[in-house]
Amino acid sequence: MKEGLGLGTKYKSGREGMTKYNIGRRKFVASAATVSAAIALGIKPGNILAQEGEILKVRMEGDIQVLDPGYMIGGAETTVQFATLPRLAIPVQDAGGTWGWAPSDYVEEIKQTDDPLRITFKLKPGLMWSGGNGEVTAEDVKYSFERMKNTDWSGRWPTLDKVEVTDKQSGTIILSAPFIPTWLVALSSESGTILPKALVEKLPDQKFTTTLPAECGAYTMAEWQPKQKVILKANPDWKFTKPYFSEVHIIDVEENKAAELAYEAGELHGTFVTPDTAARYKQTPPADSALLEMAGPYCTWMGMNCDHEKLKDIRVRKAIQRAIDVDSILQAAYAGVSPKANGVVPSGLLGARSSAKYSYNPDEARALLKEAGVTDLSLELKTLNQQDRLVASQIIQTNLADVGIKVEIIPLDSGPFWNLGLEAQGEDWKTLQLWLMRYRTSPDPADMIQWFVKSQVGVWNWERWSDPEFEDLWNAGLAEIDTAKRGEIYTRMQEIMEDTGAYVWITHEPLNYIHKTNVKPGFDAGGELLVERFGKA
Repeated sequence: MKEGLGLGTKYKSGREGMTKYNIGRRKFVASAATVSAAIALGIKPGNILAQEGEILKVRMEGDIQVLDPGYMIGGAETTVQFATLPRLAIPVQDAGGTWGWAPSDYVEEIKQTDDPLRITFKLKPGLMWSGGNGEVTAEDVKYSFERMKNTDWSGRWPTLDKVEVTDKQSGTIILSAPFIPTWLVALSSESGTILPKALVEKLPDQKFTTTLPAECGAYTMAEWQPKQKVILKANPDWKFTKPYFSEVHIIDVEENKAAELAYEAGELHGTFVTPDTAARYKQTPPADSALLEMAGPYCTWMGMNCDHEKLKDIRVRKAIQRAIDVDSILQAAYAGVSPKANGVVPSGLLGARSSAKYSYNPDEARALLKEAGVTDLSLELKTLNQQDRLVASQIIQTNLADVGIKVEIIPLDSGPFWNLGLEAQGEDWKTLQLWLMRYRTSPDPADMIQWFVKSQVGVWNWERWSDPEFEDLWNAGLAEIDTAKRGEIYTRMQEIMEDTGAYVWITHEPLNYIHKTNVKPGFDAGGELLVERFGKA
């Protein structure tokens, strides 16, 4: 999540709730290199899988923290959920690059009825929870989906009313209003994860973190070594589509350059890489490798805490907006190949903005600070400890020094960083000032915009503002079925965000994934790894 796929959006309506999103074809860059660090280690890359007994090794950019779909962060947590837990529908991509959905292995049938507010489903009989915890039932579906309405990820199910159970395997999902992205944003995503009702109800606060209450999937979570890796093993009791790899190691390598070196040394079969590395790999790729490119999956920005005493004055926030040279950040941190952002909705997605209302203007920044009567301002900028973020932070530091603002850069590992703005995780939100943030989104603007509504203050709205018009537009966008009008709604919502002064838009970074040519990778519509879909090319 918090770090989807961008996204030239085209809606295609059809029977059984099919809504598709055209994001264009993925492009592959085949390897022509003949030398790599793997050879230096005595490893022949083309034979890695056979030597390791069909063990797949992929990278995660931070350790798992919360596997509960209502309270997770994303990334490796999403990967583990898809591999080990049921859902009714799955994201699929056709030959033209269009994302849609398909029934999962867990259902005999799922379809939109003639009523746009009702989706019926029938589970396959005999789906068993691990540990002798009984059968997966429609009651589990009802509990799991209705539970999502009161979690941090409630925005994925914004118009869910209830689930009616018909019998042990069957039920009807009932919406209070039409919501176009229900199939991809809710049902086919992490938020469509089904949990064992009887077990979760017994947990404190009906929540869990890194221990799954039970599993029913292609893989089981065999082992977790904190800050090192998660090990998944093929589920011997799985009766449906068998995963190719008998074992998957999801290895924690937080720093991008370290992950790239690990890949080149043959220690990984695939990893996401930064834009500058992708540009280098196009010219001189590692041996026996292919580079997969997807447009605009992320939005990166610098945020400001509107509640902090030093940043309460909107003139100060707008001065900071205008003092930062984003073009220089793009050149230095992203090799000049990552597009400039003008809002949180990625380029090509419905509601994406073509320009921002502010621009780099240090003289205007100085005038705003003078008008606010602010001198000798010092601030902390917190960021993940990754090279591109650190380079961006250093440019921000220099830019703000130019207008008289002193900035201390504080790099953090993923665990402490992702807890910064969460009130449930301590007191860090009270002192949080500036930070560099990157979110992913699935192929609908509502999925990105949901994190900035009033109810997300203290959760993922770290900027801590609210606006009545923004709230009204959020509700209007959920029910609007006219594509053009929906686009206008989300464009206006980003203008409101920008007008708070709390955002410096930076980039919609492309998703670049390097992998061995004998490995066929799998992704969901938001660019997360689906290891159960990985195979041998």
